[in-house]
Order: sequence, then structure tokens, then C-alpha cells
Amino acid sequence: MDEPARGRASMSVSTIALLIVLTVFGFANATDNLAAIGLAAIPSWIVVGVLYFLPLSLMLAEFSSALPDKRGGIYSYMELGLGPTWAFVGTWAYFVSNLVYLQSVLSRLVINISLASTGRDVFAGTTWAVPLLAVVLCVLLTWISTRGVRTFGRFVKTAGRVVLVCTFTLIAVAILAVAFGLHASASPYSVDALVPSFDLGYAATFAWLLFAVAGAESAGPYVHETENPKRDFPRAILSATLIVTLLYVLGSVAASFLLPVGSIDKSTAVFECWKAAASIVGLPGDMAARVVYTVIALVSVIAYVVWMESPIRAMFADVPEGTFPRFLTKHDAEGTHHNALWTQAAVLTVLILVPLVSIFTGLSGSDRLVSLLNDLTSLAVVVPYFFVAISYVRARRAGMVAPFQMVRSTRLAIAIGWLTVAVSALAYCGAGLLALQSDPIDWVYVATVYFGPGLLIVVGLLLRSLSLAAHRARLETHD
Repeated sequence: MDEPARGRASMSVSTIALLIVLTVFGFANATDNLAAIGLAAIPSWIVVGVLYFLPLSLMLAEFSSALPDKRGGIYSYMELGLGPTWAFVGTWAYFVSNLVYLQSVLSRLVINISLASTGRDVFAGTTWAVPLLAVVLCVLLTWISTRGVRTFGRFVKTAGRVVLVCTFTLIAVAILAVAFGLHASASPYSVDALVPSFDLGYAATFAWLLFAVAGAESAGPYVHETENPKRDFPRAILSATLIVTLLYVLGSVAASFLLPVGSIDKSTAVFECWKAAASIVGLPGDMAARVVYTVIALVSVIAYVVWMESPIRAMFADVPEGTFPRFLTKHDAEGTHHNALWTQAAVLTVLILVPLVSIFTGLSGSDRLVSLLNDLTSLAVVVPYFFVAISYVRARRAGMVAPFQMVRSTRLAIAIGWLTVAVSALAYCGAGLLALQSDPIDWVYVATVYFGPGLLIVVGLLLRSLSLAAHRARLETHD
């Protein structure tokens, strides 16, 4: 393990890697995709890891290596290849995607707390209560995030290790029990079941797979806090990428051994996995699952605090002066943007309450709510990575020089970049596709999924235009 430099606070390779694993990996993503496409999710994780997660993570590592003096915002990555205007569009899309993601995880956290405390989803018949309680959590976690992520630095390693230990324990129990004949697999395996069908259902779910591996850039704002950014940050991203991909593959196998994939409920699947695993080793399933779930829920709070604070830094760290109102760019000595965090909380409150429209017009049940949030998040999250990949292609074509390179061949690097662009575009078109095939079509659902992120991006462009105009007016007044 790399030790911090003497005389200054710095984050080691293992700390950065654990931060990425903690914010990227979620066992619920494995069970969600098993529920949607069955055992075909297992080889799909490998494909997504090789064709998307790994190259995208390597691009981010190369950008961070080429720009060690920047503060790690992805704005600086996109500006290098796209210039300031499109860098803003891409960074704002990233900010919007994280708002939508936070909307999703805060709502799921409410359900998780219910499972941890009572052993069941108490909102199955009162879905409308989930967004209201999520707003309360949003305010609470925003207040915590104003303390600064550095406050939680000493907990990152512990939290990451707790998640890894719990996850590997669950995986080991499930796989070893089946391997030694102590437990029969709850899901029958066959070649046909493992091969994706490539139908509309798979196309719609593919975006969920990409969303599940998003987040390697979450550590970007802290690249300057490593002892040797050119060496340590790429190593951390590579390590985290391999760990996350392995966890999703093995986690999917374990979940399929514990639960029949044809009857998985997305809102309670992880809890049910723990109940089944505890019963295998002779523990009271419900009680053991509630204890473990309580620990995981508490650890998840740390991840969500990082996700609330990190996108703010990424949004405002490197953008030129005047891009946003000074009210939003103001920060304290440690770089925490208090005003921006509370503004984010206000926007999040509106987003969290949006599903109430669908709930009151017919959407019912936590499982259906999770599907809506998955579609909405998946659609939003691929947009910024689309811009990152294009920026990488243009930067490499322009001769970007970095101590760490994904590949030495510029032609191969550009080809990999275009592949990532194509995968992002396909995922964007696929997200929510099933909703357009239903009879009757739920137009409220479709409008929420496809037009919500776009509307927020337009709002960002208007905000930038007004802020730049005000900034120019101030400069002219001073002149």
C-alpha cells in the first residue's frame, strides 16, 4: 500500500480504488439485470466490462495523467478535445445524470431502510410514500455533504472493505454451497439461457448494464490528493475496474444460485439473497439478512454522500469564471460548494417528486417504481460518457501526450474511442424502449424517461448564457 507523503494529507492508490468500487458497484444492479434478462446478464457483464467499462476507465486515467495540474473535473477532460462550449454541455449532462442517479438511489434507500428495519418492503402498497421520505433523506445527506468528503476520508477504506467482505461472503456461500452439493441452484443453467436474445427487452436493459459500471470519474476531483497523480491515479482506476467487473459477474452467478431468476423482485432481491445465504449456513435467515442489510445501508450512505459532493466539484472545479453565477461557484477553503449543494438539493427534491405523477396515474408497486428509476437513470448517464469518448478521440488525434496511455497506437486508441461512442449511442436509444412497445403506451412514463434529462440540459445552457452575459456586463462596468 502506498503511504501518504510525509507532511501533507494524500490519498493512497487503495483509498482511491476503494472509493471507486464503493461508488460504482451495487449488488442491486446485478439482481436488477438478472430480473430483466435472466442468466444472459452474466456474459453481458463481461462484454460491458471489456467493451465499455475498461476502455472508458482507461480514457479517464489517460486524461488524468495528461492533466495532473487540473483539479480532476471532467470538464477539463472534455475541454482538451472539444473546447469550452461542448465541454460545458458534456459536463452539465454529467451533472444532470448524477442528479437523476441520486433521485434513484435516495428512493431505493428508503426501501432498503424498510427492509433492514422490518424485513419486508412496507411500501409495496403505498408507493407514493417513497418519494416523500426520499426528500427527507435528501435534505439530511446534503447537510452531511456540506461537511466535505474529506471528513469521511478515514471511513472510505473501512466502508469499502465492509462492502467487499459482505459481498465476497455472499458470493462464496452461494457458489461453494452449490459446488459441494449443499444447495441446489435456484436457477437452471443452459446454453440457451446464457445467450442473450437481442430482442427489445435486451436492448432496453443494456443501458442498465452501462449505468451499473458508471462512476470511475467519481474520484477525479481528488486526483491532486494522491502522492503521485501521474502514477497512482491510473493504477487506482485500473484496479477498481477489474474488481468491479469481477464482482458483477460473480455476484450475478451467486444471486442466480440463491433465487430463481424468473421471479426476482427488483426492490427486495438483495435482501432475499441474504436470507437464502444465511439459511444455507444455518443462521435465522430473516434476522441475519436484516443485520447485514443494516450494515450495508449505513455504508451506502457514505457512497451517496460522495455522489452528492463529487459531481458538484466536477461541475465547478475547472469551468471558466463567469460560466455560472458566483453564488454557485463560491466554495470554502476545502473546496466544498455549500450554495451549490443546497441548490442541488432543491432540484433533487423536484426530481424525486416527479414519479408521483406516474404513481397517481397508475404506476403501482415498488418493483415498477424501481424500473422507472432505472430507465430514467440509464438514459441520462450515458450522455456525458458519449462526450468524454468523443473528446478522447479528438485529443488523441490532436497529439495528446500523457505519461500513461491506454494504448500507444493512436489509430487503435481512436478506434476504441469510437467504439465507446457507438455503445453509448446504442444504449441511449435502447433505454425505455419497452415502454414504447406496451399497449397502451404509458406516455407519462415515456416523457419522464426521454425528455426529463434533455429538459435539464436545456436549463443548463440557458443558465450558462445568462451567467456569461452578466459576467461580461460586470467586466465592462469595471473597465
